Amino acid sequence: MTTFIFHVGGADHDLYSLRDDTAQADNNIPLDRAIELAEQDPIWAQRGKAIQGYAQLENSLCSLFSSIGSIQLPAASTIFYKIVNTGSRTAILKKLMRQKHGTQFNPFWNVFFRELTMIDSRRSEIAHWMAVANVALDIEHKLLVGVMLITPTGSMTYNENSPNLKLNDLADFQTKCEAFSRLVNMFTLATNSAQQLDDDKRTKWLDIFQQPLIYPLPEDHPLNEKTKEPDSPPQSSQA
Repeated sequence: MTTFIFHVGGADHDLYSLRDDTAQADNNIPLDRAIELAEQDPIWAQRGKAIQGYAQLENSLCSLFSSIGSIQLPAASTIFYKIVNTGSRTAILKKLMRQKHGTQFNPFWNVFFRELTMIDSRRSEIAHWMAVANVALDIEHKLLVGVMLITPTGSMTYNENSPNLKLNDLADFQTKCEAFSRLVNMFTLATNSAQQLDDDKRTKWLDIFQQPLIYPLPEDHPLNEKTKEPDSPPQSSQA
């Protein structure tokens, strides 16, 4: 960690996750200690969890691709993961969805695909933006450190209005990816008669998928119940 942004004072609790209990004798910031603290920042682990959440969503989308494209999962995986342009991938899923289900589930999927575009963009930021350590001394002259992500050239021109991603942003992204992954899994289950799902539950989910998607999910949404729906995508069984 060699890139720093220095601040006067530190009141941003969303940013400063670490505090050195040793008060400094003056206003000089000890860089060696700042580096040491920055390397312990929880954002490093959360960044990995955010990318894992996106990978989990991709896995579910691949299973959906297999289902609505009537393609065996091994072949679907080979094709799906070769489509590196996420915009093209989403366009293909939209077309296959229309061919398979017509307009029946448009209210849900129109919103889903719009949100997916934003998810794809955020994933690119998480993967490619640069981590910088923010350092400051609080009113007690104790060192505060917090790591965030900024655009690759942002360290030269950064100000309080510059775009950035903090720890809570990455956690929110992970949560959203996991929720969207589980929604895709349930759609694949509910629309595939070969998958085991009792009639009442299938009917309930098919009704949900004919309504516009609301995110964050409402408190009474089935995915918020204590008995969770599948986290892993169902395996395709069609030829």
